[in-house]
Amino acid sequence: WHIQAWNSATCYMMLWTMIGCLIHLVNSIVWADSLANPAPVWCDISTKLIIGLSIAIPLSSLCINRRLYNIATMQTVAVTKQMKKRAIIIDTILAVLCPMIFMAVHYTMQGHRYDILENYGCWPSTYHTAPAYVLVIVPPILVCAVSLVICTLTIRAFIKRRSDFNELLRSSSTGLTSTRYLRLMILA
Repeated sequence: WHIQAWNSATCYMMLWTMIGCLIHLVNSIVWADSLANPAPVWCDISTKLIIGLSIAIPLSSLCINRRLYNIATMQTVAVTKQMKKRAIIIDTILAVLCPMIFMAVHYTMQGHRYDILENYGCWPSTYHTAPAYVLVIVPPILVCAVSLVICTLTIRAFIKRRSDFNELLRSSSTGLTSTRYLRLMILA
């Protein structure tokens, strides 16, 4: 349904969550009661992805909230194909390109490649310096704060225009129902 509705933000949220679950599953199996390092290449890759996850999931949530806000405040039903493509491009930049840049920036803030935690596996290392706080630790918190503000504005707009909103959803061609809209709002 999300692909049919051109809802790329939710697809990115599912993709990043799946990657995170897979990494933690493998780590918990390989490093069960062990501190040995049988897979250093896996650790290099998985720790960078974990750093990417720390910003990618909040950015995906921000994209979902942005989309829901746009729907809640929409005055017309007509959404052109070009508008949908532009939304996908923005979502892709935020939910894919920004995490990749964030992973590259983290490379400059790490003292060593990774730590290995018993029963948990590989974990990224970050030296706690002023640049590390500004470039690695604070951005996910800021993204979450912005997402929270947009979510609050969305709920406010939704409550304010509830009857108009239900009519708007019924007449739109996105396949979004009020139940699906509320589910997305809860997810975000």
